[in-house]
Amino acid sequence: MKDLKRIFLIAIFALGSIAVQAQNEDAINAYNEALELAQSKNYDAAITKYREAITIAEGLGADGEDIKSRSEKAIPQMYFSKAVDAYNTFKSSPTIPNLDTAIAQFGEARTIGAESGDDQIRDRSRGVLAQLHYQKGTMLFKRENFVDAEASFDQAIQVNANYAKAYYQKALVHKKNKPNDLDGIISWFDRAITVGEQVNDGAVVRQANESAHAELLFRGAKSTEQGQSTRAIELLQMSLEYNNESGDSYYRLAEASNKLGNWDNAIRYANQALTYETGGNTDKAKIYYELGVAHQAKDEKGKACEAFENASYGSFKAPAEHKMEFELKCESAR
Repeated sequence: MKDLKRIFLIAIFALGSIAVQAQNEDAINAYNEALELAQSKNYDAAITKYREAITIAEGLGADGEDIKSRSEKAIPQMYFSKAVDAYNTFKSSPTIPNLDTAIAQFGEARTIGAESGDDQIRDRSRGVLAQLHYQKGTMLFKRENFVDAEASFDQAIQVNANYAKAYYQKALVHKKNKPNDLDGIISWFDRAITVGEQVNDGAVVRQANESAHAELLFRGAKSTEQGQSTRAIELLQMSLEYNNESGDSYYRLAEASNKLGNWDNAIRYANQALTYETGGNTDKAKIYYELGVAHQAKDEKGKACEAFENASYGSFKAPAEHKMEFELKCESAR
């Protein structure tokens, strides 16, 4: 009787071993099928097979740990490879729908990477995702779809807060969407400068400084033309924060100061403009003209005559000579 029990137990153990062996083979077969599907770039099917291999391997306990581990590591890579294929499709046919597909795929790869603990896939996907949102923004900007372009740059910044170029483009598109929001426009240029300095992106820092300066210089000049000289001086002084050697800014400050009757300031600004103006006599003529106006107003005839003589070039030649001949009666005009 004891022998029968022993034989029965051996038979049960043998059957159990056969069942485990069969399961192990099933797990290996599923894993191998997944590899073949991955090599043929059938990523969705490969992901399904890897998950199947994991399920089978989990039933094997320690014996299935190797297959389970290999399959779990392969799945994030499948999502990333799938995203890369979507991006290659976009490169072959650069349309917004194809770009949206690539964005969605890299977003999914980033999520899977994070959930599975694959930091490399997570970070690589995040980097590409930020670039794709940026690329979409530039495409929409060129098509003058400024509202959606701004949203895309916002998403790029959300994905990568250190993306200096995205802040710069955000400033440009914000200017299109809200041209009267000067504070908002300048604040985005400022953030581009700050982030650019942090990540050593000198090109963005330079571009942002130049653009902020140009924007404030333009608005300052317009304010002077519109009779808002006090506001003009405020804007022009701000422009110097982005380029403190701007001959144009100092010239416009001299012009606005003359309109306000601040002759000493006009003289000071005009002399600074002459220091930084790198052009020839024709380029400097407008500055000398403002210098002459200020000296004339202060009854400084000799200095005024000298300034107007230096202003006698290009479009300022006639008005400067009129000043010398008929108003100041300069000796050089006789």
